[in-house]
Amino acid sequence: MVGKRLPGLGAGTAVLLTLIAHLPALWNDFVWWDDPTHVTQNPVIRALTWENLQAMFTQPIAKLYCPLTWLSFALDYQLWGRNPVGYHLTNLVLHAANVALVFALAHRLLAAERIWPAFFTAALFGVHPLRVESVAWVTERKDVLFTFFYLLALWAWTRQARLPVVWTLFLAAALSKPTAVTFPVVLWLLSRWLGRPVTAVQVAPFLVVSLVIGTVTVLAQATGPEQTIATAAAIPWHVRPALVGYCALFYVGKFLWPFALRPIYPTFDELHWSPVAYATAFIALTVLCFVLRQKQPSLWRGWLFYLVTLSPTIGILPVGIHVVADRYSYLAILGLCLPLGSVGGQWRVARGVLVVVVPALMYLTALQTTVWRNTETLFRTVLDHDPTNLPALINLTKWYTAHGDLDTAIALGQRAVTVAPNSDFARLNLAVALQRAGRLDEALKVWPPLANESSPNGSR
Repeated sequence: MVGKRLPGLGAGTAVLLTLIAHLPALWNDFVWWDDPTHVTQNPVIRALTWENLQAMFTQPIAKLYCPLTWLSFALDYQLWGRNPVGYHLTNLVLHAANVALVFALAHRLLAAERIWPAFFTAALFGVHPLRVESVAWVTERKDVLFTFFYLLALWAWTRQARLPVVWTLFLAAALSKPTAVTFPVVLWLLSRWLGRPVTAVQVAPFLVVSLVIGTVTVLAQATGPEQTIATAAAIPWHVRPALVGYCALFYVGKFLWPFALRPIYPTFDELHWSPVAYATAFIALTVLCFVLRQKQPSLWRGWLFYLVTLSPTIGILPVGIHVVADRYSYLAILGLCLPLGSVGGQWRVARGVLVVVVPALMYLTALQTTVWRNTETLFRTVLDHDPTNLPALINLTKWYTAHGDLDTAIALGQRAVTVAPNSDFARLNLAVALQRAGRLDEALKVWPPLANESSPNGSR
């Protein structure tokens, strides 16, 4: 049968299905949610000058240290300017390459002669709707880029490449997104699974890079006037261990039931959760995977991979008050795909189910991609789930003001001010919409400084 002889066909089919599922993203625009600071209004990427390259590699940009991601944007800018098609195409090509690498790694880890286990693992990874945010959002280039180098480094190690080669690929992953700092632990786990233990001396260089990159990232996000790591006042320390269980189980739930995916999920204060219940369920699931490790080794291995790769965003050091996001699961979800792929390769019934599930996931992914079509569709979707979401109200106020729909802008701006009366962003954007509509007196009541900003000597 073809499954025994042609692994290339299996990898190619998984890649093709992935491209089909995500193809609508090529028609998406930039969105007014980090895309301006990362791409359209980022002066560092507009020319490959020594000064710009130095800035990329020596200082955080937008609270992030990911110089290779900035460099990839700069290369895109030289080719495409501000045309979003090229940026989406790069994201899609990188995601497709990651699917091929997942197939290669799964084929090695699952130690199966047939291609079915590796095919289903790669296909699930590629076409699952949880991938959409990382692929369809230009800003999340860092997800697909760091994962490319991360998986390439793991694949190189399984092919017995020299450690300096593996270290260089890992360094590229870490310079694409700091989340790659989990690599030394995954490498150690992989070495045990494949019976090729690594020594402390061999792992040390990876640990050093992880420590440096991790420290730089934490300092960048925890300091300054716009620190992004949640404080103890926002998310108390005593609930964070239970928050680990919440985050881990959240993505398991969305993986198994990929509906009602949101660009912005409820904040910590809006969770209405039971820390004890989530902690208990998380521990029980972990124990179950451990108990079944002999009968289903891929289940335990996949669970460990999932937890380790998710650990930077698993709730101990939350970035902001939103504790979960689809993009956080980009690499980690591979740990959930592995056991399902293994089961699909072993049992005919499971294989039949997955043959039906994969096309269904493709449809959901194509549908979810349209959410990211532009700023309006993105934040309208957010409001569909949460009519009082402040970032959505603020951004849509700006969007409709810029596009001349001032009545809609004012209505949304008034809702934003009602939700957050003390928000400077909400009040300023409403005032600008009112001013554009010729309602200057109302605008000045909302935002008195507008009088100075609108004067000949002002900044506007």
